Amino acid sequence: MIKQEFCYSQLNDLDLSVTFYSKQNDSSAKATLIYLHGGGLLYGSRDDLPETYCELLVEKGYNLLTVDYPLAPEVKLPTIINCLREAIDWFLKNYQSILGLERSDYFLFGRSAGGFLSYLLSARYALPEQKGLISFYGYYDLINPTFSQPSSYYNQFPKIAPLTAQALIQPEPIAGVSINERFSLYLSGRQFGNWLSYLTNSPSEKETFSLTDAELAQLPPTFLAHSSADQDVPVEASRIASNKISNVTYEEVEKLPHDFDGDLTKNEGLNVYHALIEWLDKVLATT
Repeated sequence: MIKQEFCYSQLNDLDLSVTFYSKQNDSSAKATLIYLHGGGLLYGSRDDLPETYCELLVEKGYNLLTVDYPLAPEVKLPTIINCLREAIDWFLKNYQSILGLERSDYFLFGRSAGGFLSYLLSARYALPEQKGLISFYGYYDLINPTFSQPSSYYNQFPKIAPLTAQALIQPEPIAGVSINERFSLYLSGRQFGNWLSYLTNSPSEKETFSLTDAELAQLPPTFLAHSSADQDVPVEASRIASNKISNVTYEEVEKLPHDFDGDLTKNEGLNVYHALIEWLDKVLATT
């Protein structure tokens, strides 16, 4: 497996980059997974997917294109979505000339907040080259009361006052920030119930950035995965979505934390990725 890095856009003075994971000198990949990282839209980096999964996907014929996006609250959701549209456009423009691919087929793949972004783009930037949507422990709306109320789980941790957390906010757009640098901003937002104020320009935008039942029903073939014991994003987000999306495969694991695939000592994560690859093959065989 080789990795190549490219700049797909700029926002002010911030370079927004992608990493392309592929087999050496192999143009015949079945499709590309455009990957969006998690981190509550406040932190995280594009190359956070464990190498084990990257290698497995590439070996099975699926390249990965992992994508930077500018983080909130330095920018808000409209800007984040616009930048990700640019990333998709960059892929479609350059898949042959720069990436050396024969096919422009792609799937949007996100984990946690990246799953949310993948839902939004799949519904509102639907392109013929997109063959499906993959959301691991993601969510499709911001009007879920869980996100606007103080979290009992996060309030088990020492309180971080909003003003203390807000000292981490930078004057200019940023991307690719580690959990150690900015988790306290997310933690405080969930403790005090003000996380969504970091993402939106006004309270009414919570509804703007929530998919309707009609939009869910129109999504492309979708693969969902979630843990029943998720302490961050309620498992109901994926259970409800699995009942409203017309073409869906849903894998639920038991009694594991939010990012269940991050613990490589447990088989559940790897099992779900093998199920994902079977699903990918099946979708491509029927489109």
